[in-house]
Amino acid sequence: MNTENAKRIKDVLIAILIIVGVLAILPAIFIAIMTILSILITGFSFANIALVEMMRQWSSNIWTSFFYFGLLVIEIGLLVIIIPILVWVIKWLIKAVKKWVISAIKKRLGGNNKQ
Repeated sequence: MNTENAKRIKDVLIAILIIVGVLAILPAIFIAIMTILSILITGFSFANIALVEMMRQWSSNIWTSFFYFGLLVIEIGLLVIIIPILVWVIKWLIKAVKKWVISAIKKRLGGNNKQ
């Protein structure tokens, strides 16, 4: 076995290790996304509870009803702000990981960087 073949085998093994590493990270990213979605669902549930409590307290105590209405507006406002930011962060993470993996594989396998 000459040194050229040994170098190619080493590069292929390193590329395989990079791919396995990325595949090991994917479940963690999936769990993070599912956690964020469950937090958003919880936020919508709290908004629903605030709406029900507001309606229930309307006839007996108007100021408590206004308090629950304020909570409802705050929760919906936070969700409107947080959801686009989370979507942007997830898209950015996917692009960054993809770019890093492709550049690492190209670098290891001797591909050119001009494309």
